[in-house]
Amino acid sequence: MSRPSTSAASVLVVEDEPLVRDYVSDILGQSGFDVVEAATGEEALSRLAEGGVCAVVSDVAMPGRLNGFELARRVREESPRTGVVLVSGVLEPSKAHLPGGVRFLTKPVKASTLLRLVREVADPRARLPAAAPKLVP
Repeated sequence: MSRPSTSAASVLVVEDEPLVRDYVSDILGQSGFDVVEAATGEEALSRLAEGGVCAVVSDVAMPGRLNGFELARRVREESPRTGVVLVSGVLEPSKAHLPGGVRFLTKPVKASTLLRLVREVADPRARLPAAAPKLVP
């Protein structure tokens, strides 16, 4: 389903709330990732089919047939090297709800935690942007 990335790593952000989608996309974009966006699980599967995505960051609750759990399951089945981070401000799943290798993050999203998790789950073949140096106060 996806091909190895030869340019900057692309992360697919799946979120139906435009302000939240913009916030997450900005965090990733300012950190050097290419960002692809989708508002629904169905749209996300179409974007994934285009290839080049090393990781998916998805909300759990979305309109349409596919919620974040189902999207994560499909990504892991169809593109097992593509990492997945699920995000929710309402639900905190048990480990039984998460497909293998999927990470979970509660809202509000802390930028450093999001970036760490995306780097942890990203397709190991992807060329990830250099990590920003830690600033010493």
